[in-house]
Order: sequence, then structure tokens, then C-alpha cells
Amino acid sequence: MNSFSSGARHAAAHVTAMTAVTVMLAACATPHPVSSPEVAALPAWQPAPVSVPAGAGYITPAGAIRVGGAEHVKYIVERFDALFAKTHPGITFDNQAKGTTSSLPLVTYEVILFGPVGRGINPVEQKAYRDANGGEPLELRVAHASNDTSQHLATSLAVYVNRANPVERLSEQQVVKMLSIGNLGGDYSRWGQLGLGGVWAQRAIHPYGTPEHTGFGDYLQTIHIEHRRLAPSSEQYGDTGSILKRLEADPAGIAVAAIGRETDRIRAVPIVDANGAATTGTPAEIVGNAYPYGRFLYFYLRRVPGQPLDPLAVEYMRMVLSRDGQQIIASQVKGYMPLTADEARTELAKLN
Repeated sequence: MNSFSSGARHAAAHVTAMTAVTVMLAACATPHPVSSPEVAALPAWQPAPVSVPAGAGYITPAGAIRVGGAEHVKYIVERFDALFAKTHPGITFDNQAKGTTSSLPLVTYEVILFGPVGRGINPVEQKAYRDANGGEPLELRVAHASNDTSQHLATSLAVYVNRANPVERLSEQQVVKMLSIGNLGGDYSRWGQLGLGGVWAQRAIHPYGTPEHTGFGDYLQTIHIEHRRLAPSSEQYGDTGSILKRLEADPAGIAVAAIGRETDRIRAVPIVDANGAATTGTPAEIVGNAYPYGRFLYFYLRRVPGQPLDPLAVEYMRMVLSRDGQQIIASQVKGYMPLTADEARTELAKLN
């Protein structure tokens, strides 16, 4: 960590010409074809002149802008970098992605320009950032999570049961009452409480998931469970594959794991939304925020109280949240899904 920072400071002395003047713009890159009405509703990116701050820690010894963090954003970040470099001659990027857990530490100490994360940051990361910078990083939603796991992207979640289980659909609140204890109106520990009869009436519910401090676990705690204790019968495993393998052998189990992983032994249960409709996590339901377990892809920017945001990071994020940037996201087959126009405008306002 420190070697990166000291190297960047050393490099700053060698890039005086780049940091002292405003970069002149070239003609805008040819935009991708527009993929959806939501993307089309966004304004096209109008590149603005930007100066690279002198002494920025994310400058490499060769004078490039260091980016990194989660590896699963490689497809879109490479294309973001190419578009930005084409419209800002003299700026180059060095992608040193080292995984999701590296993202916030590297942002905390200004080793990378921004931190891509396929989940919200957790309390441990927040505390470390706060201790170092005196405040909170800026969180930007840049896309909806994928609903396909074949490319190891950050995904939305699904609720699974063994195919022997006859339950037809569940509400979000019913799932919460199975996963946790201390719920208003009581908890669910038997399948009969969900309306199942016969041999299922007294059959104990066995929840499966990841520990609370993991990406999925922290998401469930923060968004759904409201930090209640997990049910005593819960079993935790480190990844979706392990969770679902255990569920395949347990007819009475229920699991929350990455979407799109049904097999001949397990199935995803439709989840009733706020309007009473059964949702399954289709792209339209996720982008329309109708599916309760839809998630987002986030980029985090370093922010220090009393100081303006880094101008280069702001201009880069203006590109990401524009029609051009969101179309790059849409161009990845089975990849992340663009924000709605309203969502993109909400995130853009955070940069002001």
C-alpha cells in the first residue's frame, strides 16, 4: 500500500507537464448504438477539459492513471478507459485489478482513481476509510447487477428450495422470518407456517446462506433482515456453489444465493412483490426495481471533508453515467444492466 503511494508521489515529479496544464480534447468517440429507451433518454456525454491533480497518488511511475479493484468489471472498465483516453489525449490508464476486497483499501489511500465493488461496502471497510479520511467515500450506483453467473460477475440473488418442496411462492417478509429471529409478529421455524400441510406441516425449516460479513450476507442484513440475528438452525457456507450443493441434499432447506443456478434438484421460488405479482428476477424486473433481490454495481470515489472531489474522477463518472457510458454497460452480453434514466440522474447529482 505505502509503496504504491510513495511511487505515485515520486512519479508526480516526472509528469509536471501533464499535471500543470489542462488536457486538450479530441473529437468525441463514435457512440455505441443505443440499446434501450432508458439509455436513449440519457444525455450524450460532452467531454469537458480536465486537469490531472498534481501529486495524485493514483499516478503510476509511467504517468498513467491507475485503476483497479474488482476484476469482474474488466469488460466495461477497459471500454470506459478507452473512450476517456480517446477524448482526452495524453491520459492513459493502467488497470491493476486485484479483486473486490482490494477496492476500498486502495481508494482509501488514493492508490486508484475509483473503486469498483459488486456490493455495498461493509462496516469494516467503512471504519477503515473513516479513520483515514475523516468521513465517508462517495458511493455511486453505476449499473444493475447481472442475472447470469457464467462470467463470474456480481449478480442479483434468488431464493431456492429443494424440488421436493411443494411451496409455490414466497413473499420477501416470509423469507425474512425464515432466515432470522426477533421479527415483528413472530418467526417461522416450520414449513406448516407457510401453509404447507401433510408431512410438511411440522417439518423444520433449514436456512442456508453466507456469513453476515460476506457480500451476500451484509446485503441481506442491511437491506432485508435489518441486522437481526440469524435463525439458530442456519448453516453458513462461503459461496453459492457450496450453499446449493447442501440444499440439493436437504428437502426441508431454503437458501439465498446467486441468481440463475437452478438444477434438476433445486429451483428458485417466485417472490411476491409489493403489488402482489410473482417475480423471478428477469432483466425487466431487476431494472424496474420490481424484484426484491435485485442488486447494483457500485463505484466508490475518495472524498475528504472540506475538499472538492477529484476533478478527473468526477469527469470519468460523468462519462460512466451518460448515454455513452451506460451503452458500454449494455453492450456486454449477459453482463451488467444499465441504470434507468432517473437512477442515472440521481447518481449524477451526487457529483455536484
